[in-house]
Amino acid sequence: MADGIHLQVITPTALVVDEQVDEVVAPGEAGEFGVLPSHTPFITTLHTGELKYRKGGVENKLIVEGGVADVRDDKVNIMTDGVKED
Repeated sequence: MADGIHLQVITPTALVVDEQVDEVVAPGEAGEFGVLPSHTPFITTLHTGELKYRKGGVENKLIVEGGVADVRDDKVNIMTDGVKED
């Protein structure tokens, strides 16, 4: 198993998150999904909702305003129209 996941959350105007995390849970159009290290690659659209990511036992939350998630090679790239602090 890899040592974590590189998470990037990107809006049209900013790189909001760019860090190594342990787990990501995102609001997919078909329902919430979780990503751990060594996850199978996929791309999906996102529904407006809560994005959670855990690092060292601390959970962080953001509200993403739709977008796309690209999961591959222990990286999760979230491209969204906007982000709000939860």
